[in-house]
Amino acid sequence: MSVTVNVTYPADGVGLIAFSDPPMNFGGGELGEGILNAISEIEESGAKVFVLASDTPGYFIAHWHLGGIVQAMEGMAAIGNAVPPPKTPYGADRMLFERVGDSPLISIAANNGQAWGGGAELSWGCDLRIAAESATYGQPEVAIGIPPGAGGCTRLARLIGPAKALEMILDGRPITAQEALALGAINKVVPDDTLREEAIAWAAHIAQWPAFSLDACKRSFMGGRDLNIYDARRHEQQIFGQTARRADAIEIMNAAQAKYDAGMDSYDALGIPRE
Repeated sequence: MSVTVNVTYPADGVGLIAFSDPPMNFGGGELGEGILNAISEIEESGAKVFVLASDTPGYFIAHWHLGGIVQAMEGMAAIGNAVPPPKTPYGADRMLFERVGDSPLISIAANNGQAWGGGAELSWGCDLRIAAESATYGQPEVAIGIPPGAGGCTRLARLIGPAKALEMILDGRPITAQEALALGAINKVVPDDTLREEAIAWAAHIAQWPAFSLDACKRSFMGGRDLNIYDARRHEQQIFGQTARRADAIEIMNAAQAKYDAGMDSYDALGIPRE
C-alpha cells in the first residue's frame, strides 16, 4: 500500500500531519520525507502548533525501516563515514528527528499504538506527547544488534533520567502508556477512541497564546536545559528581556493588569480556562 502524508488545519492555529504506511508504518524514506515537507508547509501557513498522528490503526511508527538503515550504513562504510550526510536518504531521515524539535512551532506527537525504535525517538523529539491508553513505547534496538541512534540514548535520558532510560535500552521490552506517563516520558494518556480529538483540542488550547510568546518560551526552555544553572539563567533572562519589551507584549501585560485592577481574578485577567 502507498505512503500518505496529509496536512489539514482542524482548529485555529493548528496543523495536523496525518501519515500512513500500512501495515505497520515503518519510518524512513518516502514517509520521513513527507513528514519533513508537511512541517515546512505548516510553518508557512501561520499555524502555531502541529500534531503528528498516524492513520494506521495500532501503529504510530513500529520502527524505522531496518532495510533502509542497513543500506545507508553499507553506503557510509564504503566511503569511511559513520554519520550519513543530510543529502543522503538516511541522512534526511536523521534530519527529521531534529526538525520536529527545532521548528519554531510547538510539536505534539499523538501515539495511537506502537511507537518503538525510531517511532519512540520521533516522539521524544517532539515538544509534547499524548498517547492512547493502549499505546506502548520501546527502544528494542539491542535485540537487532544496534544501539538507539536518534534520541533513545540522549533525549530519553533527559526526559526520564539515566537509570530508567538505560533500563529501557538494555532490557528491550516496551513500556505502556501509563508507565511512560508515570516516568515523565509523556504528558497525557487518553482513551483510544478520543486520542485524535484530545490531541487537537490540546493543540488548539496552546495555539490561543501569542505566537511570539510560544516561540520565546520554547527557545528559553530548549536553549537553557543543557547549560549550567548560571548560564541557563542568563539565557532565560536574555530571552525574557527581548520578549517583555516588545510593544505587543507590553500591550497584553497592561491589559491584564487593568483587569486585575478592575477586580478580576487571575483566571479571568489572564484568560486561563478554569477546567
